[in-house]
Amino acid sequence: MKKIWKNIFNRNSGNDELEDSESVFEQLKRYSGDDLKKPLTRAENRLTHKGKFEINPQTRKLTPAGKTDRLKYRLNWTIFWLILGSIVTWLILFLL
Repeated sequence: MKKIWKNIFNRNSGNDELEDSESVFEQLKRYSGDDLKKPLTRAENRLTHKGKFEINPQTRKLTPAGKTDRLKYRLNWTIFWLILGSIVTWLILFLL
């Protein structure tokens, strides 16, 4: 797994093992074998937001990196809605 992430972040290092056009999912599938060929269940699909967040191929649970990415995603949307709510509140209180 370290090899995949190292190659993803160091694409310009001259390593020809991974092609630039190859997606992260294809890289994970190639390194993990048949585990990623198993389709996601409904619960896994909801947990990973349609495969957006990384899951462990053996346990089919979120990895620490996947948990971090999922938390960032949820916090960004929470901040967006709070800012939008405060703008709407300000408009209602001061312009009406």
